Amino acid sequence: MTQNIRPRALVGGTLLGVAVCAVTPFANSYLRTTPLAGGHFPLAAFFVFFASAVLLSLLAKATRRAPLLSGPELLAAWALMVVVSGIGFTGLVRTFFINITAPAHFADASNNWAELLPFLPQALYPRDPAVLNAVYGGLPDKAGLTVLQTLERIPWDVWLPVLGAWCVFILLGYATLFCLASLFTTQWVVNERINFPLLQMPKLLAEAYDEQRLFAFLGDPFLLSGLCVPLFIHTLGGLAAHFPTVPALPTEILAGSYFPATGFLSGFQKLKIFIYPAFIGFAFITTRQVSFSFWLFFLLAGLLAGILQASGVQIPDSALGTLYGPVISRPEETQVIGASIVFFCFMIWLARTYLLETVMQCLRPGTPSPGAGWLSPRASLLGTAAGLAALCGWSAFWGMGLGPSVMLYAAFFTVMLVVARLVCQGGIPYASLNTAPSDATLSLFGSGPLGNMGLVLGMSLQKMLFVDVRESLLPSLMHAGKISERMGRRGFMGLALAAAVLLAVAASFLGMLYLCHRHGIQELDMDWATRTTQTVFANSRRLLDAPQAPDPWVLLFILAGAVVMSVLVLCYYLFPWWPIHPIGYMLAFSSSMRILWFSFLVGWACNTLCLRYGGTFLYRRVRLFFIGLIIGDFCMGAFWAMVSLKTGISYLVLPS
Repeated sequence: MTQNIRPRALVGGTLLGVAVCAVTPFANSYLRTTPLAGGHFPLAAFFVFFASAVLLSLLAKATRRAPLLSGPELLAAWALMVVVSGIGFTGLVRTFFINITAPAHFADASNNWAELLPFLPQALYPRDPAVLNAVYGGLPDKAGLTVLQTLERIPWDVWLPVLGAWCVFILLGYATLFCLASLFTTQWVVNERINFPLLQMPKLLAEAYDEQRLFAFLGDPFLLSGLCVPLFIHTLGGLAAHFPTVPALPTEILAGSYFPATGFLSGFQKLKIFIYPAFIGFAFITTRQVSFSFWLFFLLAGLLAGILQASGVQIPDSALGTLYGPVISRPEETQVIGASIVFFCFMIWLARTYLLETVMQCLRPGTPSPGAGWLSPRASLLGTAAGLAALCGWSAFWGMGLGPSVMLYAAFFTVMLVVARLVCQGGIPYASLNTAPSDATLSLFGSGPLGNMGLVLGMSLQKMLFVDVRESLLPSLMHAGKISERMGRRGFMGLALAAAVLLAVAASFLGMLYLCHRHGIQELDMDWATRTTQTVFANSRRLLDAPQAPDPWVLLFILAGAVVMSVLVLCYYLFPWWPIHPIGYMLAFSSSMRILWFSFLVGWACNTLCLRYGGTFLYRRVRLFFIGLIIGDFCMGAFWAMVSLKTGISYLVLPS
C-alpha cells in the first residue's frame, strides 16, 4: 500500500534534526550529558518522535480531529532526524576542528610534527597561532561575551575559506554514501528482506498511533512492567549523582577479578558486564541467530587470548607496527580484516544478479530501472562511481596520488558498507571498529604504496569521516531507505535527506565553532577526541621515519580471519539449520561488543525461552516488556539530560 508523505512531515523532521545538530556539541561537550546523538538509535530523535506521538494523539482526542501527522509521516520525520543527528558530534564535528588544527598547534621539538606540515595543505589546515589559540583556549575576555559578540569575534575571514574547501570533501563523501544507500536499499529491503531490528519498536509505536490505540499500547501491563525497570534504575542513579547519600544500583560490574591472571581463562581479566535495559530490548528483538553469534564470538575471542597466553606462543606487540585502529592492542585482533574482506565479497555475491542487471541498465539507457531507493538503481550506481571519482580528483588536487586515493577510498567505502550491514541486520545501536579501514592496506601491502602524502593526508581524511562509525551516515541512510520503502514519491524523501544533511553540516560547524571560541577545546569534554587525533598524526610521523612492511604475524591472523569467515559464510548459506550468523565474528574484538555482549546474551536467552516454551503468542506478549525497556531507558536519558541543563550535573544513562 502506497503511503503519501506530506511536506509538513519532511520539513518538520529536517528542522528538528538541524536543531539537534546545533545543540548537540553544547550538550555533549560542555554539559557532558547523556549523548543526544549517540549511536544509530539517537536519544534526542527518539524522544522527539515519542513525545510528538503522545502530544499529537492527545490533541486529536481533544479536538476530535485527525492527527496533524500520520504514523508513516512521524516515521519519516524521525528518519530525517536520525540521519543528521550524528553529524552534530562523533559523525563529524567532534574531531573535525581538532583534526585540522592539531598538527600546527601541537607541533614542537619533541614530536617533530613540523615535518608533517608540508604534506597538509595550508588551505585545509590553519596555522595562524592566534586562530589556533582562540580555538583551544577560547577568545580573550570570553567570560564576558554574549552569544552575538562571540559569533562576531570569530575570525570568519580565516574559517570560511577553510570550511568551504572541506565542505567539498564532506559533501562529496555524503553524496557517495547517499547513492550507495539508494543502490543497496533495493537489494537489502526487497531482494534479501533483511531484518531491521532498530526499526521494529518505532514501527510498532507508529502503527498504534495510526490506529488511534497509542495509549492502550503504552498501557499494556507487559510494556508498563518493562518501563518500570529503567525508571527505577535511573531514578536512583540520577538522584545519587545529585545527592551522593542516595544509593544507586550498579550498571557496570567488573567481572575480571573472578578469572585467573594466567591460563586458558586469562583473556577475561578485563571482562565487564554493562547493564543497559534498552540494549537488552534491542537484543531480544534481533533474530536469535544474530544475537547468539555476537555474544558467542566475543567470549570465544577472550578464550583465544587465554589459549595463546597459556600455550606460550610469543606474539610481540611490535608486530602491530603503527596501525591506525583506535583500540587495537594485539595482532590476533587483525582477524577482523580478513573476515571483513570475505564478508564484503559475500554481500556482493548475494547481490550479483541485481548488480549485474543494474550495470546492464547503465549500458542500455532505455532499459527500465525500477528500485526501492530514492534514485533508480542505474542513477544510484552511476552516482556512486561519480562520487568516488570526484573524491579521488579532490584528493589529487591537494597532492595525493591517484593510486593511494583509489586504495584508501576503496577501503573506506568497503568498511562503511560492512558496518551498515552489521548495524541494520544486527540491531547494534552502538557500533565501533577495532581496526580502521586503512589497516587492510597497511597490513597487506605496507606503507610504501601510499606514499608520504597518502600517509599523512589520507589518514587525516580517514579520521574525518570513516573511522568513528558510532554515528556514521550509511546505516542511518539504510534505515531511512527501509522506512521510505512504501512511499509514493520517494524522490521527495531523497531531496529532504539531501537538504537536511546540508543544513546539518552548516549548523554543526556553527555550533562547534561557537563553543570552541566561547569556552575553548581545553575546557570541554574533548580529551578523547584530542588524544585519538594526536595518535593519528604521531603514527603518521613514525611511518615517515620508518616505513612499515607487511608483518608475518599480522598476515597470518588476517588469513586466519578470512578462512574462518569463509567457513562461516558457507555453513550459513548451505545449511538452513546452522545456528551461527557470520556477522558476529567481525565484532568479536570490538569495543562496542565489550559493552553489548551481556545485553545480547540476556536478549538471546529470553527470546529463545519465549519461543521454545510459549511460541509466537508468548513472544508477541513478552516483546512488549522489552519494548518498555527501550522506551523507559531513552525517556530517562532525555529526562536527566534536561535536568542537567538546570543543575550542571551530568548523569549518563547511555554510553558516550
